Formats: sequence, C-alpha cells, structure tokens
Amino acid sequence: MGLDDTSLRSLVALLDDEDPRSLDLVRRKLFDVGAAAIPYLEAARTPSQPEFTARLDGMAEELRFQALRREFLAMAAQRMPDLESGAFLLSRFVRPDADPEAYRRWLDRVAAAAEQDVADDETALESAVKLAARLFRGMGFSGNEKNYYDPDNSCLTRVIDTRRGIPVTLSVLYLLVAKRLRIPAYGVGTPGHFLLGLRTEGEARFLDAFQQGRQLGVAEVRRMLVRNGYEFRPEYLRPCGPREILARMMRNLLSVYQKTGAAGRAERLSALVEIVVTGRAPAEDA
Repeated sequence: MGLDDTSLRSLVALLDDEDPRSLDLVRRKLFDVGAAAIPYLEAARTPSQPEFTARLDGMAEELRFQALRREFLAMAAQRMPDLESGAFLLSRFVRPDADPEAYRRWLDRVAAAAEQDVADDETALESAVKLAARLFRGMGFSGNEKNYYDPDNSCLTRVIDTRRGIPVTLSVLYLLVAKRLRIPAYGVGTPGHFLLGLRTEGEARFLDAFQQGRQLGVAEVRRMLVRNGYEFRPEYLRPCGPREILARMMRNLLSVYQKTGAAGRAERLSALVEIVVTGRAPAEDA
C-alpha cells in the first residue's frame, strides 16, 4: 500500500483514537503498509503519553513479527532449510535490532583465521579438535551455567557477543564455522544435552560444546545420558538435520518464555516452531 510520509504520519497519529472501530480500521491499514510503517511508529513515541506509546510499541512489534513470520515461511518451505539463515531469523525474534550480515562477516573472519591452523595432511578429527580449541579455549566460548535460562542463550548473535550459550547454540556456532572449513561435523540431538558429532573412519567421536569442546566416545555419551536420567538408544546418536536443530533451538527458547510467564512471546514463537517443523503456516493461518 503506497502512502506518502504525510499520510503515514497522519495514519499513525490516529492510533490515539479511543473508538474501537476506528482503531481496528487504522490497524488494518497499517498491516497493509507492513514493516515500512515501523519507523513512523517509532518516531511518534512520546514519554508524556505512555498509553499511546504502548499502543505504538505493540503495533510495531506486531508488524515486525508478521515480517519475520513471512521470512520463516520462505526459509522453512525449502526441502533442506539453511541452518545459518534460520539461526539468524531466531536471533531477530529475540533481538529485532540484530544485523545478521555483520555476524556472517564475523563467522567468515573466524573461519579464515582458523584455516591457518589446518594442515593439508591432517584427519577430519584433528581439524575438528583444532577448531574446538580455537573457539572454546582460544576465543573463550563456553556454557552459560550461571544464567542457563536467559533467552539470549538461544540467540546466536548474543552468544557471539557474550561468548556464552547453551549446548545447542554453541554447537550451531561450531557447525557454521566448520561448514566454512569443510570439516565434516554434524549436530547430535541427544536428549537433555545437544552434542556435536564427527564423521571419522574409526570410532564415532563427539564434542560437547557446552564443556569447551570436550571429546566423548560412545561409552561416555551413554554414561552422560544415564546420569541425566535417560535410557540410551543408538538412534540418539544419528545426525540431526537443519530443521531438527532449528526446532530444538526454538523449543528451548519456548520453554524459557513459558517458565518466565512471557505468554505473548511464547504464543508467537509456537507459531514459528510449527512453521519450521511442518514447512507451512499453522492451519488457522493458511
């Protein structure tokens, strides 16, 4: 819907109307405009009118969500969704001001630096271990044990900023750099604690990103599961695809929102989880 600056400013100002029918009409027109209306909503904020400002903020949040939802739909409709794109979309759900391109460049720089450590004649396991050492010891990435349920732990951009995260986001960070270096690593969705797996010619090996890349064999993974109250099943060790990893990240965050009483955030995220899992919009939205 093409409106000029004056028309958009006037439309936004009408959100101060107390008539429900008028408000509904204004909201529908703003939805037609879409994300382009957000700067006008932000510009109209004023501390002297807290109720009006709250209405503006709510409208801006809804427009951001609708735009993000469309991007999730496009990403999830692919036969093999892109893990990196999905992780950055989730970051924008948590932190709308995050600039994915800046973090993609950061990943490129880290991979370029790590490539200097890799020798042509070394095994995939040796390369994988070197990358783990660079990320988890050299750069200080580790598990956020002190604030495990902070929503930022599910936000890749914040994990990069703070060097702290939970098992799945730290593993995703590793996978994104490993992909740039052609290291054959994959995600392993063991219950209760996400791991990294490595394709090697010998015994299966695993890395625990939450514990600074600690190496594990099958027997150690089995003990970890039993210690955490889970029965060991061989299928737990199979590689996870991008769709499964993204759904795991999102469900972790959903659990945080549910525990902290963030009902609105939880409801919106639930809709995005369904999109990622099924590859299409929820039935009621279709």
